[in-house]
Amino acid sequence: MSWNLEIDLNGGRIKKLERDGELILGTFERIDGKEGNTHICVPNFAAEGMDKHGFIFHGPFRNSEWVLVDKTENSWEIVCEIDGLNVDQKFKTGENFEQEIRVRNVSSDPKRVNVAMHNYWATEDGWEGAKLNGMDITEGIKESIDLETKKENILEIPNKKNINWQLTGFKYVKLWTGFKEENDKKIFDKNYICVEPTMEKEGFVETDESFLPPGEEIVLGQKIS
Repeated sequence: MSWNLEIDLNGGRIKKLERDGELILGTFERIDGKEGNTHICVPNFAAEGMDKHGFIFHGPFRNSEWVLVDKTENSWEIVCEIDGLNVDQKFKTGENFEQEIRVRNVSSDPKRVNVAMHNYWATEDGWEGAKLNGMDITEGIKESIDLETKKENILEIPNKKNINWQLTGFKYVKLWTGFKEENDKKIFDKNYICVEPTMEKEGFVETDESFLPPGEEIVLGQKIS
């Protein structure tokens, strides 16, 4: 089994993940003119906390420079520290692709934390009829809904091999793809879908339950095979 993994230190992003020449996670020109690829969202997911706490959309880590800690033929470790949060990402390819995310509060104050991975899954033949754990998610993608997830998941994308997707520390997934509106109709991107694992739903970071005490950490992860 041959993996090809490309990491961008600008944003700590996965630019490309291929297995045996088949694109799994990629970089895409979106219909709204932005470029999209897989990145971490921390300390907040989407717009939560922006008005109430002055957070940046999806958090600052996805647009900041990360430091390469270690790199081998089959692994990467990168780290970034912003505003008292130290985030370490480890990527490993072997029998599977594995990603570990460690968020540590290195400040002397509690920090509000929600964590998500904005995964851009390649759908070269479109995503109509895509399934997650046997459930058709076509309409969910169009409506950008949240779903409860499992530790062991199966993602089915048209005309591609089924993806076994294991999650640690994530409770939900957000379904989404880019779109624009013309004549009161939505025109969707077709060459990718965002099935994004989230620790908690949007809004969690504005609750007291989101506080990560000083010196403590959260460890999450995903495995793809």
